[in-house]
Amino acid sequence: MLNKQQPIQLMESLMKIKLLFLAILLSCTGINTHAESKAPEVEQFVGAWSGEYVHKNQNRRDSWLQTRKADGTFQLIYKRYEYSVIKSTETNEGTWWLKDGYFYEKQNGAHDKADKYAYELIGDNKIKFTEINTNEKTSEVIEGYSFTDTRVTK
Repeated sequence: MLNKQQPIQLMESLMKIKLLFLAILLSCTGINTHAESKAPEVEQFVGAWSGEYVHKNQNRRDSWLQTRKADGTFQLIYKRYEYSVIKSTETNEGTWWLKDGYFYEKQNGAHDKADKYAYELIGDNKIKFTEINTNEKTSEVIEGYSFTDTRVTK
């Protein structure tokens, strides 16, 4: 036979279990939503992008057209100008990826390491990149040059 307190205690225990389950469910949903909102979509980087960098001496200018594919490959057509005259044109291919909030790019056959960039998405059609290097002696992070890629629309 049950005493008068047992049904009340049972109901309180069930309520605590339900509240605990609800809290766990809500926290998991919140974590998942937060992670999805912070992780950029690869599709935001896919497509044809153009950019330009004017060197400090103003006599040299570089421009490029880069086509990034969803499979992580790219093609880069790079032009170097001196005094507004094309001095060289190169076509390179390689791979790109996103990791830990950074954009990485590795040209085939070109350097041992991939280039690392901090980036800022500016709407749907611009991405500002800032090169990130690490001083090998001090492990100090050094921000390099910045440039902005603009989506090429047809």
